[in-house]
Parts: sequence; C-alpha cells; structure tokens
Amino acid sequence: MTESTRELVIVGVGSAPFDALLEILEERETVTPAQLKLIAGDEADADPQVFANRSVSVQPLKDFVFSPEQIVLLLSAGEIATAALAKAESAGAWVVDAAGISRGDESVDLVHPLLNATTLTARDEQDRKVIAVPGPGAAMIAEALFPLKDQLQSVEIVLNQPVSALGKSSVDAAAAQTARLFNGQEPEVDEATGQRLAFNHLSSAEALLDSGHNFSELALVLELRRLLGDQVALDATINTASVFHGQLANLSVQLNAEQPLETVRGLLTNGARLEMRERPSAQDAVGSDNTLLGRLRSGLINPRQVVFCAASDNLRKDVAINCVLIVHLLLKTH
Repeated sequence: MTESTRELVIVGVGSAPFDALLEILEERETVTPAQLKLIAGDEADADPQVFANRSVSVQPLKDFVFSPEQIVLLLSAGEIATAALAKAESAGAWVVDAAGISRGDESVDLVHPLLNATTLTARDEQDRKVIAVPGPGAAMIAEALFPLKDQLQSVEIVLNQPVSALGKSSVDAAAAQTARLFNGQEPEVDEATGQRLAFNHLSSAEALLDSGHNFSELALVLELRRLLGDQVALDATINTASVFHGQLANLSVQLNAEQPLETVRGLLTNGARLEMRERPSAQDAVGSDNTLLGRLRSGLINPRQVVFCAASDNLRKDVAINCVLIVHLLLKTH
C-alpha cells in the first residue's frame, strides 16, 4: 500500500489540540480528506468536521474497523481512547499516543520528533507498534534544555501552564467564568479542579500526593528523564495560569562546570526550533512554531547556575506539530 492511500485515524474529536492538529495537517498536506478518519465514542453524535474544504464524517468506535495500514493518533484520554488503543494495536496498526495513556510503560518508546526521531528507524520487528509523544510541557522544556544536555547536572522547573492543558472542558469553564465575572456575577467553581479558573493562578490544579507533588509534576520529570537521560537531577512545579493558551517555564539550571554566559547563549541560539527573545511571553509564543527563550542570566546561588525562561504554543507547536511530524515519519518509513 502506498503512502497516499494509507489512513490517519484520529481519536479525540473536539479535544483541546484537535483544531490545531487539523490546521497543521492541512497546511502541510500530510494527508488528504479521503485518508482522514475521525473517531468518537460509541454513543457520540458528533458533527462532521471540515478538512481541506471537505466534510469528513465522525464515526463511532464500535462501528470502526482498524487495519495494519493505518496510523491511529490518540489525542484525548479516557475509556474511548484506551479501547481504541487496544483495538488498533490488536489489528496491527501504528498507534501514536499523544494523550498520556501509555505514560510510564517502558515498552512504549517516547519520541520527540526533533530530539530522538531515530528511535523510529532503529526499532526491532518484535517491538510494539505504539509510540508516545511527550506532553506539551515536557516537549517544550526538553527542546530548551537539549543544547545543554551534556553539561546538565540538575534542573529546577516552574511550569506555568494554561487552562487548555487541563482539556477542552476547562477552556469552556474558564470562558464561562470570565463572562459571569464581567457581568458582575459570581462564577461557579470548576468541578475538575475545585477552584475558579478565571482570573486566578493555581498552585496545583490536581490533588497532591504524599510527596507534596502532583501526578503531572512527576509525569513531567519522568518524561524529561527519558528524553535527557537519568544523569540529570530534576524537580518540577506546575502552576496553572488564567490564560487559555500558551505556556511559560522558568528554568534554574546547574551545570557540571562553570561556563561563560555567552557560551551558554551560543548553545541555546543554535538549538533546533529555538528563538531567543529579550523578554518572551506566552502571548508572544501563541501561533509560533518555535520555542521562545529569554531572560538568560547567571544565577546568584553559585557560579555554575544559569537561569532562563521558555515559552511556547502548547497546542499548536508542542502537540499538533510534533504529532504531524511523527505521522509524516511513519508514513515515509513504515
């Protein structure tokens, strides 16, 4: 079967990154409307979606037949996606997990298309045909740190994520809360987080574990270790800021040896898909295909410390573009 006749199956219609994904697929002409299959829950009554000026129907999972020639992209977690993963893998299809369903499963390779894409070409035949895509925070931070990978001793991360990192329902909840506040009404508390999302900054959007971390913070550390290596000591805090899209992380890096700040700047400037700015913001990053780096400075704790920030479009760049790049590689090589 040729590349032009293979199918891309997307599970997660209406999820937070879905619209950005369709936009990138159309911009890059990765697949045609005839190759695109959209899957929803068995009882879903989803409307057809427009792709490349064509209407593409949304099919219920219970009626869909998977095949080995397909690439199945999971955009949202939940029972439907878990069932789709099992059915697709059983049928011999490739599965790209962008929803974190297989997080922590060592039998599933974690692939960042700019950092370790060779993983896709170095696979054995007995390897599972399931690969995971890093979460948006891990994808951005790994890109920012990768030019310094061989010199890293430890990294402390404070990631300010937008409400879209919590899912489409949280975006809708934040919008409704904002509207009520502007109309002088008291907004309802978000059910998922137990807190107000609009005009707020959450120290944690999730319940805390015994360690004081939340699950997403430990997942971020796990993914960064898999991308950067176990030799780097990592700690992470994830706050949720009252913005819809765009993430920003403050990174405090301890190097193995003292380096001139200009040497560090030169390494970062030459990194793939990295763009230096004096004072980057999440708003600057929305719509960009690059990770913006800035506020690079020497730390005040010890001479081996450097501090800088990274900002990116969490949906377009760190989910949609990365997924499309992986789908393209699979279409070309598998």
